[in-house]
Amino acid sequence: MAFAPTNKALLAGGIRDTGVKAGLQKFIPEVWGESIKDYMEKKLVVGGMARDLSAMVAGGGDIIHLPQHDEIVAGALYGTDSGALSTELTFAGSGTAGGEYQLLVNQSAVAATAISDLVQAQSSYELMNIYTQKLGYALAKNIELYIMTELIKNATYNYDGTDADGADGAAAANSITFTGADSYNITSVVGVPNMLQAILEADGSVDDYYMILPPATYASLWKLTEFVKFDGVGNSFGSEVPNVSGYVGKLAGVNVVVSNCFTTIAGVATSAPVYNSANARFGEADHLAGFVVHNDAINVAYAAGMKARVQSDYSLESLSTRYVADSVYGCAITGNAGTNKKVFSLTDA
Repeated sequence: MAFAPTNKALLAGGIRDTGVKAGLQKFIPEVWGESIKDYMEKKLVVGGMARDLSAMVAGGGDIIHLPQHDEIVAGALYGTDSGALSTELTFAGSGTAGGEYQLLVNQSAVAATAISDLVQAQSSYELMNIYTQKLGYALAKNIELYIMTELIKNATYNYDGTDADGADGAAAANSITFTGADSYNITSVVGVPNMLQAILEADGSVDDYYMILPPATYASLWKLTEFVKFDGVGNSFGSEVPNVSGYVGKLAGVNVVVSNCFTTIAGVATSAPVYNSANARFGEADHLAGFVVHNDAINVAYAAGMKARVQSDYSLESLSTRYVADSVYGCAITGNAGTNKKVFSLTDA
């Protein structure tokens, strides 16, 4: 049975498209098996680790104000001689004089597809479940890349990629030498101690931070003899499973996640990102080996009812069911390069 070609874009399943504009050139009434995705879905982790402030805009609004507060410093109360007050008491204001962060819910993502009646009639599997998952993944991937781009903006110099008008990120000075020169290989005698020192000097603890590593950096752990040995024999505490190594979940006590959605400043995902920092300590081609991030540094919010909304309708014009998934969201990275260091970039020597 043959159908005249059309210029309508329809998903194929039991339909062979051979013409230049063919949407329905040949209809083969075969039974098709379960759909196979001819691509690999990336591991999406950072969006799930962010602090979700969606409840603050559940009733409406598109800006969340996050006040910054200066540190309150204690001083001497009594003099050393007569026990009299050494100075009159002063009361520091508790307003927002320290400034504020703004989380703007101004980003959007949409994914859409249409499934023709012919495909639905001849398919032997549930299409809706398959394509709902695909639409949801498309949204999640978009959001993940957005968050990773915001992180690299926060952590780099001249983050738009130009020397003339680039703006330095708030945490641009918070860099940790973590890997060897021109490589993604972690150095246990330099990189790991540098990371711990930076966290402790920021008045933090290893429980307050987590690491986000690209695959190239994480894989380099197996090049370190001491880590490979520990991975094979386990530890001596007795209660842990030997196969759970010290760096699958933690590195030097710091929680580790691996993401293959690392991005360059252009927003392109790569497993080997570069550190964008012209006219600064590092060069444009230096390696970005990962991030060390405070638990509450990444803040996200989704518009009410639009975290991942899926809608559908029937189109008489194309004789197909159309599915659309969309999301409206925003992100704010908090912290600075002074008294509140929340984001560190891990770089090569």
